[in-house]
Amino acid sequence: MKKELEQFKLISGQMKNLARSGWLYHKIQSPEVDASHSWSVSMLVQLYAPKALDLCKCLKMANIHDLAEIYVGDYTPGSGISPQEKYDLESKAMRHLADELQYPELIELFEEFEACETSEAVFVKNMDRLDTVLQAKYFDETQNYGGKLFAEFYDFALTRITHPLVLDLLKSLKD
Repeated sequence: MKKELEQFKLISGQMKNLARSGWLYHKIQSPEVDASHSWSVSMLVQLYAPKALDLCKCLKMANIHDLAEIYVGDYTPGSGISPQEKYDLESKAMRHLADELQYPELIELFEEFEACETSEAVFVKNMDRLDTVLQAKYFDETQNYGGKLFAEFYDFALTRITHPLVLDLLKSLKD
């Protein structure tokens, strides 16, 4: 058990230090890190998950959805890597992490999230996108970096968010 706890310490530390690429690209002074993004997605899920969903599964997906990035990096749509290549790299990293943590469910959760075929996966993936828009709005309101991110991230999310509740939440940000 001590070995797994030591691995968790290392993985957790890496998540807390991994700045998100999109914010680095936009030259944000204090960019969000993966751990804070995952926490934020988890809180959104906890606050807004419809009763019909398996909340525990949704929270697990929210917590692990970007975990592979500690080994493969944070690829954005503009990174120049194909979705299949990104998936292949992340899938391999998740299998490695599942072994390191002695947590085989990690692979199942990742696969379900990526396939986006269950109600839980669709909801969490949509909340992941909503969180990025919220973060862009927060940066627009709190940092002076010479740009406006909200409109860019809002417009992108509007083409990707499909869950009706999450779409309503997104649209409420324009009011």
